[in-house]
Amino acid sequence: MSDIDRSLRIRAFLEKWSGVLLALLLILAAVGGWWGYQVHTTQDIERDQVVVEQWSESTAYEHSAVITNDSLVFEEGERVRDRPVYYVNLSRQLDVTYVYEHTAETGSVNATTDVRLQYRGVEGDTVLWQYAEPLASGRDEAVTNEDNHTVDAAVEIESVFETIRTIERQLGAAGTIEIRIVAASSVEGTLGGQSVSETYESTMPMTVNPQTFRVLEMNTVDESGQQTETVERTADPGTAEGIGSILLALLGIGGAAGLFLAKRSGYATVSPEEREIMEIRQQEQEFSEWITRGTFPSERDYEATILVDDLEGLVDVAIDTNKRVIKDEQLGVSTVLDGDFAYLYVRPDSPASDWLVNYADMTMDEFQEFDF
Repeated sequence: MSDIDRSLRIRAFLEKWSGVLLALLLILAAVGGWWGYQVHTTQDIERDQVVVEQWSESTAYEHSAVITNDSLVFEEGERVRDRPVYYVNLSRQLDVTYVYEHTAETGSVNATTDVRLQYRGVEGDTVLWQYAEPLASGRDEAVTNEDNHTVDAAVEIESVFETIRTIERQLGAAGTIEIRIVAASSVEGTLGGQSVSETYESTMPMTVNPQTFRVLEMNTVDESGQQTETVERTADPGTAEGIGSILLALLGIGGAAGLFLAKRSGYATVSPEEREIMEIRQQEQEFSEWITRGTFPSERDYEATILVDDLEGLVDVAIDTNKRVIKDEQLGVSTVLDGDFAYLYVRPDSPASDWLVNYADMTMDEFQEFDF
């Protein structure tokens, strides 16, 4: 397809669908404008959870013993603290301090703690029996981050061995006996603006034998808390949305303006002659199997020249006479030669149109005198 044919088809398309295209472009411009308005004037509110205060709650054990029997290693009256091993021959009791504290900058809690000494008979992971003795209890009110809640207890070493001997005498020596200090704290109040009501249990396991008390790994509390607030802020429009809405509106407005100018200038208007040329092009494609390209004869060697009104009629002649349609691209003339007759179809834009229609009796030399 030539550039001229392509341009003609575009113009014909614009002429036929200009109304629909204009409506679509205006809708596109309206959508772009509405989108841009929504993006730039309608403010989305984003809500974020912001932490305004954080705190922690924790428990711990402190343990120590006073040396009551002098030795080469320790002096009598000396207090040894937080040791993994305490020697039975050197001390009469193990002193234990349980501590609960929090770090909240605002608020306070009431803390109540019961401390007990627990004996358990275990076999692997199975607990065979359990027995507990109370050691101490304490309560503190309005505990802030500048205070702490403490409970002091003492474990009499000889009393522990006496209890173990009693249990073994009553139950036998099945399994292994474990001892541990258990502190159960009830905490109620407000921390950082948040209501608190919790029960915490902390343990300090030990193993004992006739020579030593060994303190094992403790199981204490380390909990965290926080206070949050919902903060609202205006979300900025996204760059892609802002640019996209503007481009969409400009595309609709620019396209509508271009289509209007094309209609006004006549570019989107097809003349009857141009429309006929388009129909001819379509017919040439439809009847291409009957059409052969060639050159119009330089001399009129036929007794009669018959002008045919359209290409389809000329193709009918070719079919009836079993001849080919010869198409001269340069002159824009198609012909069927049959004996003494020449059947011609002359395109409206043919440079030879006037001569063929009005001066059919001239020779080619006479025709060439015309300035086309």
